[in-house]
Amino acid sequence: MIVVVSTAKRTLEMRLILGPDEAVPVAGRFSYRSDRPYEVEVAFISRGQTVATWLFARELLLAGLHDEAGEGDVRVWSFRRPGEPRRVHIELSTDDSVCELSVRATELTAWLEQTVAIVPPGDEGGYLDMDAHLARLFAGKC
Repeated sequence: MIVVVSTAKRTLEMRLILGPDEAVPVAGRFSYRSDRPYEVEVAFISRGQTVATWLFARELLLAGLHDEAGEGDVRVWSFRRPGEPRRVHIELSTDDSVCELSVRATELTAWLEQTVAIVPPGDEGGYLDMDAHLARLFAGKC
């Protein structure tokens, strides 16, 4: 059986929030795969090097476009300063630290629309190959 994997990838310019009025640019390479329909991978790139990679639920980004979503390690919410375009904030937490990034809502929305065209929300289960994932798990490759 041949399985065709569809992907959506885009590098988005983000801001790493350092303070109320201070931020530095960072690139976020957003990746989505139809064979892993529930997750999004974001690789954060600085000076051409991947400095961190996070995996989290696509559902968090979709929900965070309109409401506050998530708890624990990943939280997402929409924000708009007067006179500026709306942005989506992504807060990532570890045991040691918390970082907050933001991305233009229009750019994130455009990329998320590509993922929705690949796998509509609610249809993820039909794209998940449980046999393959279980085989990887039992082979110790997860």
